[in-house]
Formats: sequence, C-alpha cells, structure tokens
Amino acid sequence: MRSKDQQNRHCAEISVKKGTEELLPEEIYSACSSGGLWIEEKRDRTVIKAYPKDVGAFLDLLERSGITTQEIRIIQEKDQDYEELTKRYFQPIRIEDITVVASWNKNREKNRTIIIEPGMAFGTGRHESTRIMIKLMKDADISGKEVLDLGCGSAILSLYASIRGAKKITAVDNDEDAIGSAKKNVSLNGITNIHFACSGLENIKGRYDVVLANLDMRMFSDHAQHIMKRLKGDGCLIISGILGKDARQALSLFPSLTLVRMEKKNSWRGFVLKRAENKELMIYEL
Repeated sequence: MRSKDQQNRHCAEISVKKGTEELLPEEIYSACSSGGLWIEEKRDRTVIKAYPKDVGAFLDLLERSGITTQEIRIIQEKDQDYEELTKRYFQPIRIEDITVVASWNKNREKNRTIIIEPGMAFGTGRHESTRIMIKLMKDADISGKEVLDLGCGSAILSLYASIRGAKKITAVDNDEDAIGSAKKNVSLNGITNIHFACSGLENIKGRYDVVLANLDMRMFSDHAQHIMKRLKGDGCLIISGILGKDARQALSLFPSLTLVRMEKKNSWRGFVLKRAENKELMIYEL
C-alpha cells in the first residue's frame, strides 16, 4: 500500500475493440511497470487501465504502437487495494491445452491448469510471445528432458514444461522480484522439479535437452552464442519475443542450428531450432 501522501494517481483508461489487447507490444507493459496495467472485459469492448509513471510519454508510445483505440480518458483516482484490483480484472486465460488462473480461482482441472499470483498483465500469458512459446512447446519432445528457461519471468513456461513431463527445469532471471514471484507461482502449483537462478544469462553453465528463451532482439544479439552453448548436441532451442521485421536477423544469430518450425501471431514470431545433419531447405514466410 502507498503512503497517504500518494493516494492519487493518473490512470489512462483506453477503450479498444475486443481482441486488440492481444496486440499490445511489450513496451506498453514496460512503461507501466511501476503502476501496473489491467485489462477489463466489457460486453462490447475491452478497457485497458494503465498506470504509467509518465502519462505523456505513455500516450506517445501508444500512438507509435499503431494500436487502434476507440476512446482514451485520463482520470485521476485514489489508490485502490492491489489485491481487490487484481481480483476484479484478472480472468482465466486459455492458451492451447492449459488455462492460467489466479490463486483464488477454485475452478481448476488437474494437469491442465497453471495457478499464478497475477500482477500486471505481462507475465500472465496474455502476451503473444508467451502464447507462441506454449504452442511450440506443446508439440515439442519435452517429457523426461532437462529444460532451461531463460528469462523465466513469472515461470509460466517452466510450469508448462513441468506439466509436459520435463524431468528437471532450471528457471533463470536477473530480476530478484521476478524470481520471487516465480517461486511463489511454483509453490502454488505444488511443483518440485523447478529450480531457480537469479543471474545474468552469461553466468549460466551446463547443457540442456531443451532451452526456452522468450526474450527480445537485443538479448538475442548479445547472448546468442552463450545460448547455443547451453544446448546439448541433439537439443532443441525454442525462442520467441521476436518481431517479424527482425526474424531473419534473429535466425542468422544461430548459424549452426536448423529451423524446424515457426509460429507467428500478429507481429510476433517464434521458432524451434535444432542441430541437423541433413539440412533440408525449409521455406517460411517470416
């Protein structure tokens, strides 16, 4: 809770057509990292309630994103109880064969539900790059494998890897708050085969059967060689967080790996890469 002298804050209330919330780029979420971003489903529209530190800069970012809005209102409101806000706005999110639910939701299906303590919308499974990762993981050979989750965030991908039968998962993030949140989410799910490291990618050792990396282009550019070294000879690299305009550049960072599958959702791309002796030409519209 904030102190009494911080009881008022500005909220950007943005009405959009249903489904538009799925198009929000990561930069929009990042601009609201201090205050949060909430998505409220109405009967005829979706309302995004954003609490950026700098409202003007946020609105400029929103305009540059190309998101089509129906109405934007800037309102000043008193701070509300964080838990109550979350309970009001967070609804179960269906992704492929699993549903992401909040810890207070009692409607759960065993081995088909991931329980989280939701914060702002990024990290709950709404973002397209997370959906792409789960879609690629669904058809990957993960059962009995050792998995490395780089940039684990809220641990949704680690939790899904466990549901898919992974033997052991190492979840890595350089943000202590993210690791704390991830550990809580793992505890809520009663899963014991996920281990954590609060570290930069460059400090991670060992080799893994499956490496998950839902990062951004800068991180791939800086750490591609190190990421490849974490992969066993016959291992599988699953990546996302890449915009279509950067797809070819991203793939060129992994010259010793072969593209075996691609998924795309709106502007975002995800890939499955493996080492392969027989490098058949695979044509994709990136």
